[in-house]
Amino acid sequence: MASADTSIMTDMSDCRMLVATSSQPGAIAILQLDGDVTTVLEAVTGIARWPAGVARLASLAEIDRGLAVRLTDTVAQLMPHGGPRVVQRLVAWLVDRGVELVAPDDIAPQQLFPEAVDRFEAMAMAAVARAASPLAVDLLLDQPRRWRDAPSDHTADTDRARRLNRLIDPPLVVVAGPANVGKSTLSNTLVGRSMSIAADQAGTTRDYTSGRIDLAGVVVDWHDTPGLRESSDPIEVESVEIALALIARADMVIALTDHLQPWPVLPRQPDLRVANKCDLGDRGDGDISISAATGAGIAEFVVAVRDLLVPPQDITNPDPWLFDRRLLDPS
Repeated sequence: MASADTSIMTDMSDCRMLVATSSQPGAIAILQLDGDVTTVLEAVTGIARWPAGVARLASLAEIDRGLAVRLTDTVAQLMPHGGPRVVQRLVAWLVDRGVELVAPDDIAPQQLFPEAVDRFEAMAMAAVARAASPLAVDLLLDQPRRWRDAPSDHTADTDRARRLNRLIDPPLVVVAGPANVGKSTLSNTLVGRSMSIAADQAGTTRDYTSGRIDLAGVVVDWHDTPGLRESSDPIEVESVEIALALIARADMVIALTDHLQPWPVLPRQPDLRVANKCDLGDRGDGDISISAATGAGIAEFVVAVRDLLVPPQDITNPDPWLFDRRLLDPS
């Protein structure tokens, strides 16, 4: 069994880390890594070869077992259990090896962008620099004007801000369903390359597959979970437990099945029910029907997901967008 490299202090100084979840206990925590993530992933898991789009259930520095995800060439995530002590120990392990721990507000935007005419423009420029979604750019560039022109008694719409902020920090989208209904085929179709092993055999995709993908202008962190089914295999049982924790934390849950299998029983109501394999038979009770194999309905599916995550009326609303909570500070 692979194990983390604990005997040699691997240099990880070319990587930064952000604790992306609350400090309060939860089912899982997310440590976001940026930079030379290959070195970190290999050292923390003891597993070599981490191409983009790979997610593995692994030992994390022999501190915990959790999910390690390579989203892009320079972005990865570690997902241990969400107990504070587990997170503290894993963060300390990474920091001891040179990973830089950063907080979202560590550097004032005015320091990063001294050429900005005011703090509104500096904050907008900082947000554009880290925004993941193409739809964010024009909207952010117009925010300095909107905030300058806003009346003094303006009240920010925090619900709208929460949805629009998904244009800056990619939302977590989890696809869940029975084995062999086409989850991996759908993921491969959307990303345009093979993200996982997909074959006509229940349980083929036991590992998670993940990637950062653009859905018609909204970039998401996409997770295709293993088939949710009862099993006596302890590794598969653990995979399903982590899948259920991801579902509980997700910004959007997509329930996927086909014309033969039932809808999955999930710990929360899915945001979208998708009937796959419509080329073989349409069950008629999904929110949308697709064929991941032929491409039928995929364009409509992508737009549906995008518009549920970031409704068009939020984008066209002319009011200021609270894209940075420091905008509420009058100083």
